[in-house]
Amino acid sequence: MGVREQAAGAVVVAVDGSAASVAALHWAADQAVLTRRPLTIIHAAPDRNIATGIASETLATAVPADGFHVVAQACAVVEERHHLPQIRSGVVRGDPRTVLLDVSEHAYLLVVGSRGRGPVKSLLLGSVGVALAQHARCPVVVRRPHEADAGGRGILVGTDGVRHSEPAVDWAYRQAALREMPLTLVRTFADGPSVGSISADEPGHEVLWAQLNAVAQQFGRRHPSVEVSLRLERGLPGEALAHAAAHMDTVVVGTHVRRSVLRVLDPDVTTRLVETAPCCVAVVPPPL
Repeated sequence: MGVREQAAGAVVVAVDGSAASVAALHWAADQAVLTRRPLTIIHAAPDRNIATGIASETLATAVPADGFHVVAQACAVVEERHHLPQIRSGVVRGDPRTVLLDVSEHAYLLVVGSRGRGPVKSLLLGSVGVALAQHARCPVVVRRPHEADAGGRGILVGTDGVRHSEPAVDWAYRQAALREMPLTLVRTFADGPSVGSISADEPGHEVLWAQLNAVAQQFGRRHPSVEVSLRLERGLPGEALAHAAAHMDTVVVGTHVRRSVLRVLDPDVTTRLVETAPCCVAVVPPPL
């Protein structure tokens, strides 16, 4: 069975033997249990001749020499700590970004770890998360480094109050219901350099609060069990969402990119969150 067939309809997690990918592995296994989906564990190792600008000896030490051993260890960890009826696995030689983007056309969900930035780290995990967040055809979760509370702290989802953000909002509601977590709907706006929350009684923002309430009512009817709160955040979208996600388990966004007139001040929201968010980042593309 090829990797595409193994990924079909599954929660797919990329592993490389690092602590970051082990954390992603556990998150993905929990998600597979909750959604009653197969778990597919993939190791994609870059070819040695890929042009990276990194010394070959450095790359050789960064990439596990035996991908089958990495996958076997991951399968053993899952079998020991999670109760999954079906575990699939595969080892693929190639650029992880290319392999996983191809897999995203067949997977139910993709999960990867993140160790932050730096030349080797960016190659193996950082740039993989960014590439998937920008171009994957299925939802992607980047398991950012953070201390997960045993009881969960909640799901945060960004909304513009318009149709293109609805797939992300719907995914966030379903995730909150699955994990029995509260959900926070947040709307961001930029009217100056400051960043921070806006209280409901502060004048001048009635239209934005009305948009948030409309979204909450629309999706609340579909997911009546989810406890929802509303939040208005001042700041550029990426910065404001990262600020709002400070005490959350997961922040959810769509793949739509908003940019300011001064483009350099408003980078891709998904890229900023994948690189800096203090919690897991879920990126939900529009339906095909």
